[in-house]
Amino acid sequence: MAVNPNIVAAISGEPKTGKSHLGLTFPDPMVVFSFDIGLEPVRAKFPEKKIEVKTYPMPFIDSVKGTGFQKELKEIWDTFNKDYKATVEDTDVATIMVDTWTAVYEVARIARAKELGQENLLQFQYGDVYARMRSLIQRPRMAGQNLILTTYMRDKYVKDQSTGEKEADGWKGTMSEADIILWTRRTTKPAPGGKKKTTIITTIKDNRYELDLNELEFENLTYKDLMDLLVG
Repeated sequence: MAVNPNIVAAISGEPKTGKSHLGLTFPDPMVVFSFDIGLEPVRAKFPEKKIEVKTYPMPFIDSVKGTGFQKELKEIWDTFNKDYKATVEDTDVATIMVDTWTAVYEVARIARAKELGQENLLQFQYGDVYARMRSLIQRPRMAGQNLILTTYMRDKYVKDQSTGEKEADGWKGTMSEADIILWTRRTTKPAPGGKKKTTIITTIKDNRYELDLNELEFENLTYKDLMDLLVG
């Protein structure tokens, strides 16, 4: 299958496992929508690239309920959505990265509850949130831009029982919408002089282009490496 000129990539992993670093290897000009901390040190590793970072400071949320945070998160959602739309319409932008997509789902969920005047959404009301998340993915795809979505990991449960496995956190529909799903982890290897070297391992969990690549692992993967694998 031919690779589209632009791709939607979901990059999942624990904190500090190279998700943002991998995303920043994608083509610039790039706009990063940052809902997380710690991006600037990673951004500094790419001084030659044109990368604009739009930051949305998140309040400290210690409850699954939106009570007490709804107004602030609704304002964050409205600002982000406006900025995002303008970025998609900017034909100079080659890549958009959302860091983290997990946080955007939480903001979208709580903002929708605020719109409805409720503390939390009822199950049947989540369809509106799912539609918004899907729209955020489809806009750059239709505009010919790459889209990078970073997500955290969580324990996977089936019928309230832990499976001992991990899955991407946030909106579950992300995995079916993405063109390629990547998982990152950090490992340490011996180096000369008795030292240790930290390496980022990226696993291609799934992709719609080259199925034989699924479940293969690569060290310090970059966008160029990925394109060589998918095209070559």
